Amino acid sequence: MSSDKIQEDHLRRKALVYVRQSSLQQVKNNRESTRRQYALAQRARELGFAEVEVIDEDLGVSGSGRAERRGFNRLIAEVCCGEVGAVFALEASRLARNNRDWHHLLELCMMTRSIVIDDDGVYDPSSLNDRLLLGLKGTMSEFEVSILRQRAQEAYRQKILRGEVLTRVPVGYVREGRSGVAMTPDLRVQEAIRGLFHLFERLGSLRQALLWYHEQEVYFPVAHSGRENERIEWRLPNYQQLLRLVKNPVFAGAFSHGRTCERTHVVDGRARKTGGHKVEMDKWTVLIKDHHPAYITWEQYMNNQRLLKANRTKSHAVSPGAPRNGRALLAGLLRCGKCGHKLHVQYRGSDGRAPRYSCLYGTREQGKPACLLLGGGRLDEAVVREVISACQPLAVKAAMQAFEEDENTSAQKRRALELTLKQAQYKAERSRRQYELADPENRLVCAELERRWNEALLREKEAVQRLKDQCEVSPGLTDEQRQRLLTLGTDLEEAWHEPQAPVEIKKRIIRSVVREVIVNTNDANRTIELIIHWAGGVHTRCSLKKNKSGHNNRATDKNVVEIVRVYAQAWSDRYIASLLNRLGLSTGAGNSWNEGRVKNLRLYNKIPVFSKSTERTWLTMSEVAEQLQVSVCVVKTMINHKLIAATQVTKGAPWLIERDILSSPSVRNYVSAHQTGKVRPQEDQRQTLIPY
Repeated sequence: MSSDKIQEDHLRRKALVYVRQSSLQQVKNNRESTRRQYALAQRARELGFAEVEVIDEDLGVSGSGRAERRGFNRLIAEVCCGEVGAVFALEASRLARNNRDWHHLLELCMMTRSIVIDDDGVYDPSSLNDRLLLGLKGTMSEFEVSILRQRAQEAYRQKILRGEVLTRVPVGYVREGRSGVAMTPDLRVQEAIRGLFHLFERLGSLRQALLWYHEQEVYFPVAHSGRENERIEWRLPNYQQLLRLVKNPVFAGAFSHGRTCERTHVVDGRARKTGGHKVEMDKWTVLIKDHHPAYITWEQYMNNQRLLKANRTKSHAVSPGAPRNGRALLAGLLRCGKCGHKLHVQYRGSDGRAPRYSCLYGTREQGKPACLLLGGGRLDEAVVREVISACQPLAVKAAMQAFEEDENTSAQKRRALELTLKQAQYKAERSRRQYELADPENRLVCAELERRWNEALLREKEAVQRLKDQCEVSPGLTDEQRQRLLTLGTDLEEAWHEPQAPVEIKKRIIRSVVREVIVNTNDANRTIELIIHWAGGVHTRCSLKKNKSGHNNRATDKNVVEIVRVYAQAWSDRYIASLLNRLGLSTGAGNSWNEGRVKNLRLYNKIPVFSKSTERTWLTMSEVAEQLQVSVCVVKTMINHKLIAATQVTKGAPWLIERDILSSPSVRNYVSAHQTGKVRPQEDQRQTLIPY
C-alpha cells in the first residue's frame, strides 16, 4: 500500500528495518513475531526503496532504555547522517519502550526529513498531526510496559511472601512438588554438607577448611547448572563454592529473598542497572525461618556469619582477622589508645620471627611520627598471663573437647570415604550388569561397556585403599594419650608452653575470650598501659614496664657481661668463649658462644681487648702456683684454709687472687713449711676424741 507521504527524496535514500525482541525467551518461543518483523524488508522493496538494510543486533534486548542497545544506537547514527529515507518497525514498542528514546528518534527524523513506517501506516514526523499520533503511540507503549511490569512484579512479590518462588535450590536439596524443598536422598551429599559446617566451626577459618579438603583429598559435591535433571559431580572444592554454602541461609532451614539488590546509575544520559549489591539482614525483603529441613540451626548460621565477619582482611578496620601462623599472638586484636586504629605487625630479627607492633596511621596519612612502636614479646606474655588465669578452670573441659574433636574429624573423613566406597561399588556393579546384558556379538558396544566396567573397578579399588590407609593413620587416641591430654588440661600454662602447641590454636583461644586490647604508653612512668576487653563485656587493666633504651628480652645476662669484663684482662676471646660454654652460659638469643660473639659483646660494652703487657692486680691459681713454686693443689688448700683471699665471679669460674697477698708472712711461712715437709694437718673441730 503506497502513500503520498513517500517522496522521491525518501526513495533515493535507504530504508532501515529495525528488528527487536525483549528477551531471549521471546526470540526462542515467539518466532512468528520475528518473521513478521523480517518481512518488513520485503514491504520496503514493494514501496519502492531500492536499498534496504535490516538492523537485528538488539534481538533479546529490552527496549526500556536500561540496557545498552547497539542496534538502536546504530539506527540513530544513520538517521543523523541524513542517509535514511524511512525507518520501518512492526510497531512503536519495537523502536522504544520509553518516551526519551522515542521522542529523540522522532526529533532526528523531523530534522533529516525521514519518515516512520509501521504495520498501520506511514508517518511524517515533520507533520504536526503525525507527530501527535506518533507521540500518543510512544506514550501508550511506555504505559503498556509499565502496567505489564507492575502486574508481574506484584504476582511475583506475593509468591515471595509465601516462600514459593521457584528458584534453583543449592546442592544438598531437591525440589518437592511445585514449591517445596526437601533434603536430597543421597546420604553421601548430606554427610558432605554437614561435614563442611562441622569443619568450619572446628577450624574457625574457611580457608583452613579448604586446605583440609585439599590436603586430605576429600571430594565435595558440585551440581551442574543449566540442566533439567541436575547431575552431581565430586571434586575438590574451591573457596568461592564453600563461601556460598556457608553464607546461604537455606542450609539453616530459612527462606530468604532480597539478600542483594540492584542499583541504577546514569551513564551517558542512560539508566544502567547493576546487581549483586549486598543488603543487611534486617533489610531483606522476606525471611521465613523453619521453612524446610535444615542442616544447621539458625543460631549456628548466625555464629558462622559473625566468624566470617571477624575473619575479614585488614581492609576492615573493626575485624581482627583470621588467626594465621605468625608468632604474634595478638595480631588483629591490638588497637592504638592514641588514634584508635589497629596496630600492624612486623617481624624482625635474623630469623624473622621476632614480632613488633606498630601504629603507622599518623606516619602514613598525616606525615606525623608513629603513634606506637612496641616489641611484641612482652605484650603477648602479659595478655597470655591474663588469659590463662581466666581460662584455667575450663582447662579440663577444653582438653576433653580437644580429643573429641580430633576423633570427630577422623570419623568424619572415614564416613566420607565409606560413602565414596559404597558409591564406587554401586557404579561397578551397575557397569557389570550393563556389560552382561549387552549382545556379545556387538563388539563395538561390548568394548565400550568393558572399558567403563574396568574404570569403575579401578575407582572401587582406589576407594578401598584410601579407606584402609585412613583407618591405619588415625586409629584414635590411646589411653596414654588421653591421660596425657587430661594432665595438660589441669595445668593450662604447661600445655600453653608445649613446643608442639600450634600457634593457630593459641590465637583462637585468645580470640574466643578477648575482643580487643587497647594499648597506650605512659612516658612519665615509662610503662605500657593495657585495657583488655573480654568477650563478656568486662574490662581488665594492666601495665608493664618499658625496656630501657638499648635493652630488650634478647639482651645478654649481666653476670655474663661481668665475667667477660674480668677475664678479658687475662685471656683471649676464644678462651673466654670456651669458658662460658663450659659454664653452661648462653647468649641473650639462646645461642652458644664463639670468638666472634665474645668480641661483639666486648665492643658493645666497651670492654678493652686482652693485652699481655697490661699489668693486672690479680692472678689465677696457676700463676700463683708458678710464682710460689708449689702445685695448684697447695694453692687450693691455702684458699680453703683462708690463708689466701680469692674470689669467683660465678660458680665454676676461675679463682681470682690478689697479687699483693702473696708477700704476706702467713703465705710465706706456709709455703716454706710445705717445702720442708713440716706442715701439720689441720684438725677438724667437728670431730670428738673418744678415750680408750
